[in-house]
Amino acid sequence: MSPLLRHAAALLLLAAAATAQAQPWPDRNTRFIVPFPAGGVLDVLTRNVAEPLQVASGKTVVVENLPGAAGNIGIQQVARAPGDGATVLFVPQGNITINATLLPNMPFKWERDFTPVTLLAYAHNVLVVHPSVPAKTLAEFIALARAQPGKLNYASPGNGSSLHLIGELLAREAKIEIVHVPYKGTTQAMQDLIGGQVQAMFGAVPTLLPAIKAGQVRALAVTTARRAEQLPDVPTLAEAGVKGIDVPSWYGVMMPAATPAPLVARVHAAMAAVVAQPAVRSKLLAMGLVPVGNVPADFAAQIQRETAAWATIIREAKITPD
Repeated sequence: MSPLLRHAAALLLLAAAATAQAQPWPDRNTRFIVPFPAGGVLDVLTRNVAEPLQVASGKTVVVENLPGAAGNIGIQQVARAPGDGATVLFVPQGNITINATLLPNMPFKWERDFTPVTLLAYAHNVLVVHPSVPAKTLAEFIALARAQPGKLNYASPGNGSSLHLIGELLAREAKIEIVHVPYKGTTQAMQDLIGGQVQAMFGAVPTLLPAIKAGQVRALAVTTARRAEQLPDVPTLAEAGVKGIDVPSWYGVMMPAATPAPLVARVHAAMAAVVAQPAVRSKLLAMGLVPVGNVPADFAAQIQRETAAWATIIREAKITPD
């Protein structure tokens, strides 16, 4: 390459770097939309990210809770927002990967209306039973279910929830028959589990950890490939003898589909840097969350895989919404 061409190439690289550095976080209030009420895991996670991100960016970040229609009201508002980076969606796994099949008439589609930014964090799910259930291990639970088909039941926050579908997966892989009892939310399901009205439940570690520590329920196995840091003595399903299930509860970030790729990349980089901060990471781990912050392409591929996998389960089990 001639000196002139080398000089021109260097100038182009410098210009590109300057443009990337000059590209600002949106110069206005950035709205972080949480499509559920305040106080839940997703809301707390969002606020733990918003505060240090505001400090790092020097811009105002506002967390807005827009609940309703099982999260669809807030999600739809982001789908309709302009792609200028001023509106960002924080969303749980089920509203994206499960509802695509469970609720085919939704007014939005993730692959058409959104751009995945990052899987921000995930929580291990865990199978717990009421202390009256004579099963101390997953193997004993499966043996009990096989000896009494259709007698054991498990609670979930509702038909088609990820915690319902994990039960369907376990029943299929372990070749057992357990009865699903749907509730209108996790709180009611937990109350009846602790009260002994239902015998078992799958739930996220941040939700069930206090009850496990208090001895109100007994943990048998986590539904992820690795053990939960908060429950180091509880085996994974695979370690306990049931392979092929790796289902965390994850929380991701998405932006309107029209958002330019460079801006998506910038928002991803900022959020990944925040969840990697030791102070933020410690807070999330204390909640029972595992920080991730993967790149947009990896997050999009994961959504596609999970959407296809859940579609198979939903159709095979003939699951319909409440």
